Amino acid sequence: MMRDPPPDVNARIARALRKHGVRYALRAARRHANAALNRLVDRHFDIAFGTYTRGVIENTSLSDVTSPNLARGIRYEPTPALALRRVLRAARIPADGGFVDLGCGKGRALMVAVLGGFTHVTGVDYSRALGVIAEKNLDILRARTKRTFTSSVITADAADYAFTKNDTVVFLFNPFDAVVLAAVIARLQHSLEHHPRAVWIVYHNPVWRMVIEHSDALTHVRDYSAGGSVFAVYRSR
Repeated sequence: MMRDPPPDVNARIARALRKHGVRYALRAARRHANAALNRLVDRHFDIAFGTYTRGVIENTSLSDVTSPNLARGIRYEPTPALALRRVLRAARIPADGGFVDLGCGKGRALMVAVLGGFTHVTGVDYSRALGVIAEKNLDILRARTKRTFTSSVITADAADYAFTKNDTVVFLFNPFDAVVLAAVIARLQHSLEHHPRAVWIVYHNPVWRMVIEHSDALTHVRDYSAGGSVFAVYRSR
């Protein structure tokens, strides 16, 4: 038997129709539906692959971190898998280079990158405990999907990561504050000066986007909304 929507949902729809009209209400309904779909996919992501990427971990609980930038980190939270996959496709970001996740945590974004066609992924996290989980998840993904890819998870502060000439996509899920991000961008600019190439930055929840936008080496492509999240995409000039 089909049940009626809860009264509060009906009331919100009625208010939206009265205030903004049908078109606005339809867009709002579409956003809510997409967000619900993303939550459903995320709940089943680990079940599908036998991995463990879920959960939120506050930095204060990372007892193994010795970096002086511990307090500048935000927290670990897995990236919505479907949303990231859609953004990578919509932005037409080539998968023929290396995908780097700074603040990779348990490796959810690395797994999505592999599923999206990347054959080399690198995770960087200042917590070795999280890095071990990410490595295990990638090994499980490799065994379950039979995909051929190389991966490395480095225990290091993102501010100290030296980009290689093969790093072409940098992913961030708001993992740290403006001070660390500025150090990251400076290192990326140094890499681009020595190894000119096309590099993309995909910045999920771009709180400190002004740091990137002050760089002469990078240009803003556009923002994407997916699964209730905002992703800012940048490209090297």
